[in-house]
Amino acid sequence: MKKILTIAAMAALLAGCEKQVQLFSNLAENQANGVMAALMDNGIACQKSPGDEGTWNLSIEQSKFAAAVNLCEQRGLPRKKFNGVGEVFKKSGMVSSPSEERIRFMDATAQDLSSTISMIDGVVDAHVHVVLPENDPFAKNAMPSSAAVAIRSRWDADLTDVVPQVKSVVKNAIEGLAYEKISVTIFKDMPPKE
Repeated sequence: MKKILTIAAMAALLAGCEKQVQLFSNLAENQANGVMAALMDNGIACQKSPGDEGTWNLSIEQSKFAAAVNLCEQRGLPRKKFNGVGEVFKKSGMVSSPSEERIRFMDATAQDLSSTISMIDGVVDAHVHVVLPENDPFAKNAMPSSAAVAIRSRWDADLTDVVPQVKSVVKNAIEGLAYEKISVTIFKDMPPKE
């Protein structure tokens, strides 16, 4: 009788163990922790395991996969890793051309600004596009610099009041950029399906 009860208990335990599937792999620890916190806040159990070279993998029950993916998409998780000035300006060859340095600088500035704006509460994702024309110093009509900011916000966030602050951050990060040459467009996510 004891053997039958042990077998029945093991069968019940195995029936309760659902197959785990990998949700994300090779995340930085802060990215993995952010995803785990959001999932756990919404009642979705998650397991973190070591990945390649100091990264982390996240696994969940297969039946929760769709809900987890939808939740992460709505929250903009895992947060994108932006390449800052230090990473963009790594030298790959002996000498870089002035054009190559200029392009790297514009990309690094845009990445840094995108990262900063992405940290604002309610922002799911942000991209900054910087245009720094190569003007002739002796020309009469110089082309002005400009920037375009695209923000994806949560469906329940109203970011209208932060637009002037976003424009100020961009203006102060780019030398010679006029406030009126910065556009900010906000794209609001659809509300979650009930």
